[in-house]
Amino acid sequence: MLKFRNKKLKVRYIFYILFFLILVLFTADYTRISGYKTFPSLPVKEKHAEIDRLYYELVNGKKGINWDKINSSLDYINKQYDVSDFRMATLMRILYEFRDKIPDAKMAEIKKTILSFRYWMDEPGGNGMCYWSENHQILFASAEYLAGQLYPNERFYNSGLTGRQHTAKARKRILDWLEMRWKFGFSEYYSTVYYNEDIAGIINLIDYAQDEEIVKKSEIIMDLLIYDIAAQKYGNTFVSVSGRAYENARKGGDKLSSGYITNYIWNNQTEVRRPHINYSFITSRKYKVPSVLKEIGNDTSTVIIKQGNGLNISSLAPEGYSGSDDRSIMMQWGMEAFSNPEVIRNTMDYIRRNNMLSNEFLVELRPLDYTLVKLLKLEPAILKTINPQANGAAIQRAYTYTYKTGDYSVYTTQNYHPGYYSNQDHVTGMNVGTSFSVFHTHPALPENIDRPSPNYWVGYGRLPHAAQYKNISMSIYNLPEKANFYELSMLHFTHTYFPKEKFDTVIVSGNYAFGKKGNVYCALIAANNLYYKKGSDEDLIQQGQKVCWIIQAGSEREDGSFSAFCSRIRQNKLTFDLTKLVLTYNDKGNTLKLKYKSGLYVNGSFENTIYEHYNSPYIKSGFKPDSLTFNFRQKYLKLNFHQAERIFN
Repeated sequence: MLKFRNKKLKVRYIFYILFFLILVLFTADYTRISGYKTFPSLPVKEKHAEIDRLYYELVNGKKGINWDKINSSLDYINKQYDVSDFRMATLMRILYEFRDKIPDAKMAEIKKTILSFRYWMDEPGGNGMCYWSENHQILFASAEYLAGQLYPNERFYNSGLTGRQHTAKARKRILDWLEMRWKFGFSEYYSTVYYNEDIAGIINLIDYAQDEEIVKKSEIIMDLLIYDIAAQKYGNTFVSVSGRAYENARKGGDKLSSGYITNYIWNNQTEVRRPHINYSFITSRKYKVPSVLKEIGNDTSTVIIKQGNGLNISSLAPEGYSGSDDRSIMMQWGMEAFSNPEVIRNTMDYIRRNNMLSNEFLVELRPLDYTLVKLLKLEPAILKTINPQANGAAIQRAYTYTYKTGDYSVYTTQNYHPGYYSNQDHVTGMNVGTSFSVFHTHPALPENIDRPSPNYWVGYGRLPHAAQYKNISMSIYNLPEKANFYELSMLHFTHTYFPKEKFDTVIVSGNYAFGKKGNVYCALIAANNLYYKKGSDEDLIQQGQKVCWIIQAGSEREDGSFSAFCSRIRQNKLTFDLTKLVLTYNDKGNTLKLKYKSGLYVNGSFENTIYEHYNSPYIKSGFKPDSLTFNFRQKYLKLNFHQAERIFN
């Protein structure tokens, strides 16, 4: 009996000792983690960058340059606020093109800034810059490469590396980044915003890199980016589905910064309203847009463009990107996959290795820095259990469908993760000519809450199941009763951007809304009654948790008069099964059926929406191609990335 009691005491003592050790470890971790400094991503007071204006003035031969205009940008870069790499891209162009015009005193300041900068996450120190999204990766690598090339024998203050070492270090990241785009396309596909930044990083390498392999491969990836714009734009408006789209990029119109690129390529227009980072594309003397890409952008015939972009998280391991090395992290974080259970251990390994928990963007990951969480490898289980809304930031493979005519375009990311969170995705919409775009969304937050993304017009609280056939996009939303623990909000309505003042005519009646702009028509069909939000003439609301939306495009050329179009649409048979979540719609002899989380059926046949990388009248190719050939109107472009070959007529 005494022996048994002693055993129980021994177990109890062991328990107390373990509990005490865990408590001590937890207290030490809590103290350590609470002591992390947080580097802000942005200054308290907004600082306007005049460096793009300065470069614009230099290019255009302005007399009496005020070099103090560069001061605010140098200060911004020195304090390493987010998007310092944008300013660095323009600074590199000034250094490479106008170094002889820079006053000596200012040149000394610029050189100090260049040598002091923290070019990558593995370098000493900390800051609030975002290094990791797809566009930032190439901007930082491009700046580091060119800075090292400029000062090959100088020892950089922050890293302790020579310029030549920096160039070698950046070269690997550049070639890895370019190869990823060749094999899988852009994760931030068709981004009206971020293609600008990609262009700025790539064009600097084309113009200034002394390594012929980098130059040629950069030209090849620039061609692929320009093809995306050419194939997706309507007129000179580059608005389509996208992995990352903000409010203005979804609503369209003529104020998009990408308009500088489209107007230059297709209208030879070099004047800009406001100098922008992508002005470097206009001033480039080396890169020439192949004629076939110009012809594709000018095509006004009716075309269907199908494309696959990016990778799924489940494909990271088979494709060799499942580790926490730089190359793997570039792929994972380039697709905004941080907190997903499949990658969270890689994320934390990389963050700990590079002391990054002081970065303002990463502070929410601090609770995972406890020693026991690391030792017991609990990160995936924790993230799977709480399923935070941040998981919806991951941009996974998108199969896109675009239907373009001479009057409009309709676009959809087919069957993209219905019911899941979304940060900045844009999965369906219509370009009403070049005037504006129409789209619907489930707002992640009420309109009065200020947050970059997701919010009232950006991203989705919950994604719809969206699918498209020709000029008809069909969507089903299935909104839960309550928000998840880590979800921002759960609003029980969806809404459409349908601007009354921008249409020539708008008719809203019951669950139908019709709009006419010039000779372009747009029909919206909902499950429930539609109404404009009080005080708004652009925000069309549909209440309900289980609802459908149909966007159907038309035109005078296809449908006759606007009244005839409206009448025909009203007479089309529509059924929406709330229990099974099945939407059926008949139009012009075709029966379209969308089954939630199943797929789209056209006249009883399942519609395959798993596309190759390229499937259009201009090119057909799978992922990871050996070579690509674009053909249209007797023009061609032949590309071979691995052999760094680029041939066009």
